[in-house]
Amino acid sequence: MTVNQLRLIEGCFVTDSSGCHRYDFWNEQFLFDGSPYTGWGSASRNASQPEFLDIDLGDVHVPLKIRLQRRPVPVIKTGFPVGLRVIVYPEQGGEKTVLDTENIHVEAGEWFEGDLEPVATRRIRVETAGVAIRPSGKYFTQIMQMQFLEA
Repeated sequence: MTVNQLRLIEGCFVTDSSGCHRYDFWNEQFLFDGSPYTGWGSASRNASQPEFLDIDLGDVHVPLKIRLQRRPVPVIKTGFPVGLRVIVYPEQGGEKTVLDTENIHVEAGEWFEGDLEPVATRRIRVETAGVAIRPSGKYFTQIMQMQFLEA
């Protein structure tokens, strides 16, 4: 299904993350505010490492697609993850990986879209990996917006 055939799951919020809370505009709750100018960022690190976001969908849904927006600043080539894993926690218990992808390439301001294996869930964990080193010599993950879509 295309994005136009799906509907946005509203009411999503982050319950935990490996993120940074140093700045008002890099708070994980901004991932779901619809703005391409605020978003989530990890702490600056000396080495690249996996980052995570634990998300509550607000109710049980069957997400079919995840969308992540890259920062809309062409001169900043770093920060967007090249790897992504999405894990869901079905209502009957356990966990299931519904997307595991590498070699993501997205232009500034554009969206990555990944198809998810359909599983009824309320809780999702998104794990990112592989950001490029910044000119400052640090690693920093940035995602401007996140969406989950369902039929």
